[in-house]
Amino acid sequence: MKLVKGIKMPDFTYLSPYAEGPQSFETFAEGKKTYVVFLRYYGCTVCRLDLHIFAQRMAEFAAKDCKLMVVLQSDPNLVKDEAPLGTFPFEIACDPAQEVYKKFDIEPAKSMLALIGGGLFKALKKMKAAKGFGFEHGEYEGNEQQLPALVLVDENGIIIHSHYAKNLADMPSVDEMLAKI
Repeated sequence: MKLVKGIKMPDFTYLSPYAEGPQSFETFAEGKKTYVVFLRYYGCTVCRLDLHIFAQRMAEFAAKDCKLMVVLQSDPNLVKDEAPLGTFPFEIACDPAQEVYKKFDIEPAKSMLALIGGGLFKALKKMKAAKGFGFEHGEYEGNEQQLPALVLVDENGIIIHSHYAKNLADMPSVDEMLAKI
């Protein structure tokens, strides 16, 4: 099922690098505005940059009383080893079996060429920025061709913004995300 504007965000379970057992989206959201960002996996250089940017700008989400969850196709133990508790000021939700991605029809690109799509310049710019911060590619996990997506859920659990990327670089900036809150 696609996550589209106007529907109630279905609950889903995920694994946390920092808590035992399955966790629930609804329990995490606690009736607050919540962004859920679906990226690829922790070792992805561009994803590492996105995580870093979210961490730097989390106070702006908090100032708008909005929570943030980033879903990764990563093993929670790998994330915990590489990013100990406290590394990120937002929720990391691990989905190594890609069940949540499948549940919400967040599909991979048809090919590596399609993954880059019309966003080659933007993707190269992000990769250069990631290298500038010293981020290098880590362990490969999940689906290498996975496309990102995001939703903004209001206090009543209704999706008020939804975006399924057409290529790896087709994601709103943090400024664009904040403007939607």
